[in-house]
Amino acid sequence: MKEDQDIVQLLARRNAEIDRLMREEQGLPAVLASGFRGGLSGLMQFAYALALVLAGALFYCGYRFITAPTADLVFWGVLLLLCFQAQVGTKQWIWLETQRAGTMRELKKLQLAIEELQTKPQP
Repeated sequence: MKEDQDIVQLLARRNAEIDRLMREEQGLPAVLASGFRGGLSGLMQFAYALALVLAGALFYCGYRFITAPTADLVFWGVLLLLCFQAQVGTKQWIWLETQRAGTMRELKKLQLAIEELQTKPQP
């Protein structure tokens, strides 16, 4: 029963810590920037660069689709859809990686809390 109380108290302290951190890191820019902290930060930078390139290609293909003669509409329309799908896939990967990094941080905090409870001397 004492161990249960210890776990509850430790988790309450950790929740207070997490609440403080969340107040500091609120907002979408802070969440997205957290993806750059970790082992895959180089890949994240590449994904953001790719997203920018795809955004440019998306606007270019959209412009060409709107101004194209009737014979070229299918070509530019297909390129526009392909650019759109690639943009969606890239942004989805960025979001999933950001969420994975946040989940890993939370799991590491929980692991440290459990280790701290296990190493705590029993009275």
